Amino acid sequence: MDDSSHDKSCLPAGLAAPRTACLNRDFSPRLTRATHAVARRGWIERAGVCAPSTPVWLSRESWLTGLERWASSSAFTAAKTSARVSITAATLLAVAAVMAEHADHGTGRHVAVTRATIANRVGCSPDTVTVAWRLLRVTGWAVEAQRGHGSPATPTGGRRPSVYHLVSRRQPRPTVHNPDLPPKAGVCISSSVDKYSPSAHTARAKEPSSKKRRPCRAAPRPLPIQRLAAQLVARSHGLHHGHIGAICDAIIAAGIDPKLWSARAITDALNADMAARGWSWPDHIHRPAAFLSSRLRRLDWQRPCGPPENGGYAASLEEEAAPPPLTPAQQARITSAKAEIRAILATARHRQPGALL
Repeated sequence: MDDSSHDKSCLPAGLAAPRTACLNRDFSPRLTRATHAVARRGWIERAGVCAPSTPVWLSRESWLTGLERWASSSAFTAAKTSARVSITAATLLAVAAVMAEHADHGTGRHVAVTRATIANRVGCSPDTVTVAWRLLRVTGWAVEAQRGHGSPATPTGGRRPSVYHLVSRRQPRPTVHNPDLPPKAGVCISSSVDKYSPSAHTARAKEPSSKKRRPCRAAPRPLPIQRLAAQLVARSHGLHHGHIGAICDAIIAAGIDPKLWSARAITDALNADMAARGWSWPDHIHRPAAFLSSRLRRLDWQRPCGPPENGGYAASLEEEAAPPPLTPAQQARITSAKAEIRAILATARHRQPGALL
């Protein structure tokens, strides 16, 4: 009789067994291991995330060679004393070799192996592996990215191994007590091609042997010129920003004789020239010496020139006019007032202290 479910006919249980057997069968062990390996690798990469500045090793062989060289030096003994651990160099190298086998080949990172696995391979106790890990961390040969937790008695879901990154250490450089300083800038700017090139020698032979150099001033400027320049700067507006030596050169170039021309006469001549041309003296002068030289070259300094009849005195600073002389009547009035004041003061000195005025 046909089996039915919800008023619908279906095959008997015995006949339906081949159809449902594929749904209940277990996955193959190979596929299970692959799935577990992918999940474990993903957890290791997430747990082993570190800063981008964390260095990587050069290679597995170079890391082990460098560690072996360090373990055979006196620095290994000093590091053990500083870290307060006790372990032999052979045991440390054996633990490091097992860790290097489980590290990524290119970077030396993601070493996720338990202490029990390393202890079983090396033939030591898990506590010795812990000591080796601590020494590698302190000395900078390994970086702990994730601290493991759990024990063999802990369920599988609660056990996680530690994740380490194996890094290479920089080789110490010898101390240089007297280092060679780099050459001074501008000393070695010519290339060797110009030195050994035949064409360079030919071109150099055509050049004149003596180069024209700017003559250096052997003697100081004449003292009258310096005095005239100082007085001119003091009387003029905007010339104090320039160098006094350049002002002297401008006076000498214009052919001004300090015996014939004074600073006031020079400013009067400049004011007269500006009044005739309709010019004015600027408020701001960026190059005082060049500006003064251009103004002085426009005038004839062979004979003295009087003050201008009209126009402003823009080149000279404003000065107070001299007071007019006093008349005899004014002098008599001043003398009378002084005598009256002296009499009042003398009377006040002889008066008693308690008397009223």
